[in-house]
Amino acid sequence: MDLLETKDQLIIVNRSKDHKISKQLIRKVPYFEKMLSLDLKESKESKVVLDFDSKALQSFLDWLILGNIFIEMDYVINLCNMIDYFGIKDHLVQDFNNYFNDNFSIEHLPVVIPQVTPVSKLMNSSHLNAFICRYFTKIIDTTIWLDYPIETIDYMCSLDLMIHSEYQVFDAIMKWIKAKVASRKCYIERLLKLVRWCHSEDKDLPKMKEQVRSLNCQPSKLSSFRKRDCDLTCNRTKQEYFIEIYHLNATSLRIIISDSNFYPLIEQVIKLNNSMTIDVLHVEHVSDVFFDSGKEGIRIDWKRNEYRLLAAYEYKALCVKIHNCIQEKNMYGALLFEAREKFLLIRNNYLLVCLPANAELIFKNFQGEGRYFRATILGDNIYIVDHYADFIKFNIYTNEKTVIGCEKFKNRLTFDNLLITSRKANDDRVFFIDKSSKDAFCFNVNTQQWSSMGRIINRKFSIVQDSTNKLLTLNSTFISLDTMRTYLTHNDNSKN
Repeated sequence: MDLLETKDQLIIVNRSKDHKISKQLIRKVPYFEKMLSLDLKESKESKVVLDFDSKALQSFLDWLILGNIFIEMDYVINLCNMIDYFGIKDHLVQDFNNYFNDNFSIEHLPVVIPQVTPVSKLMNSSHLNAFICRYFTKIIDTTIWLDYPIETIDYMCSLDLMIHSEYQVFDAIMKWIKAKVASRKCYIERLLKLVRWCHSEDKDLPKMKEQVRSLNCQPSKLSSFRKRDCDLTCNRTKQEYFIEIYHLNATSLRIIISDSNFYPLIEQVIKLNNSMTIDVLHVEHVSDVFFDSGKEGIRIDWKRNEYRLLAAYEYKALCVKIHNCIQEKNMYGALLFEAREKFLLIRNNYLLVCLPANAELIFKNFQGEGRYFRATILGDNIYIVDHYADFIKFNIYTNEKTVIGCEKFKNRLTFDNLLITSRKANDDRVFFIDKSSKDAFCFNVNTQQWSSMGRIINRKFSIVQDSTNKLLTLNSTFISLDTMRTYLTHNDNSKN
């Protein structure tokens, strides 16, 4: 190569590979144009040293030289970060965003996690962690979980997961180890340290010991783990709350967040924002609340005190997209209920599909013969009440149907004003609430006994008429630890 040709080329040294490219061509990139225009060492030596992902840089250079680019999930975030670093303002970023949102699924977590940072473009760690935490119990119920590398398991189990019990984390770890026990048994101690033992329940310890013993490991190790120091303020099993939503006016809702025993913790007025995005991947201070037995939804941004009501088609589209990100089999046009460890598909394009329960049985009792219904899921059971006031329990796994009946309170409840709700797991109560009178009743699923809980009495607002202070729903939802800490700290400060 002659001297003239050498001077016209820039050598890019990226990690262990050299790339030669025309200076005239590379000057189209703002970063390199500025560098070559200044009296810098790189300009004089026609050489620059970079440290970017190799695949991302090669893809970028191909685009620059050939006008074409090929992107894959294992470097698209790195590529987007690099494009931003180089100062390129182009339609590329939107193309990357479309590609990521159209194709992302939990199958890609092993290659996505290493790419994200708190400030990464396209997807940052806050959004990704919020998704993992919210849907962890769904992720571990897939075969994909069993194929993750140790680094992915380690990363996920260390987060503030939205779980009902630390046993769920323990059991997920053990399932992963047992899937390839010969090569993974060596990781048991490393991974069991990620179980927050101070928040585990004594009743689960025998099951844990038995699982450890089945791997020919000493169950005595569990005792040493349980004695470890633990941050008692980070109880990730306490992130499910009851939320009351009241209509104040056309653009405002009143929110009351209560603990599992309906003790009120936070009261807040939130404002309508129809421009709020409804992406699957969102920050941790956003919650989706689905009500009216899964027919309506609302997205709440707790940090901005804003909300967006989700139309039926928006809610269904969001549910299906979340489902398709997690499950290996895609669904379309579905009516979905969220159970403890999965989304329960009730209808799929009017085909009778229900996993894992019997489709015809569920469909008949949910929407067959012109019936209208209210429903909630607690543990492994769906609890349904229809407009005939029939109260029925279905077991998701065995398809067993049990007619419970609610004759004792039948005359005090009207179907149009009825709410039925529960926690998703680790509870023994199903609640009936009349939206008009705000009378509340409880059915204990263990004792099969009914009881009256009294009446919800609201604080009067001088600016709000009683007729507009309407209860829209009372439902359970997950709210992140950090969000609740912020709210509770603010409340404490406002009292002082």
